[in-house]
Amino acid sequence: MAEIHLKRVQELLAGHSTITLATTAEGRSWAAAVFYASDASLNVYFVSDLKTRHGRDLHRDAHVTGAINHDVSTWGEVIGLQVEGRAVVLEGEERLKALDTYLGKFPDVQRLFDRPRDANEKIIAERLQRAPFWRLTPSWIRLIDSTKGFGWKWETALPLVPAQ
Repeated sequence: MAEIHLKRVQELLAGHSTITLATTAEGRSWAAAVFYASDASLNVYFVSDLKTRHGRDLHRDAHVTGAINHDVSTWGEVIGLQVEGRAVVLEGEERLKALDTYLGKFPDVQRLFDRPRDANEKIIAERLQRAPFWRLTPSWIRLIDSTKGFGWKWETALPLVPAQ
């Protein structure tokens, strides 16, 4: 059964583009939406400057929670994910792999790198090429799908221990 739910989690990660991250620092919480890409291991890759509030928070405390969902008009349509884990800045080969994953999901960003249309796009491309790439590695995940019944959810700690 877990395999079916994990496949759905992967589909939702692949099908959405924005995660709202929740961070804390000095007893104060903060939420920020960022574009992301994910991999088959459920890692979430995003770009965020260390000057942003959530970037500073994560730099001090890697623990983060996040929510991924789309807008709906009724409770019975709610489908989404909640995650908890640690986010770290990637360097070297890991950063290049994250960038490749990100560009695979966002071909418009690849176009910015290859063929900026104007000075503004050139600035964006230059900043993105230097910006810190983060990996959020989930330690817990919840799948919510109210189309299966109001409040239906499946949750698990990660990584999963194989059934014996």
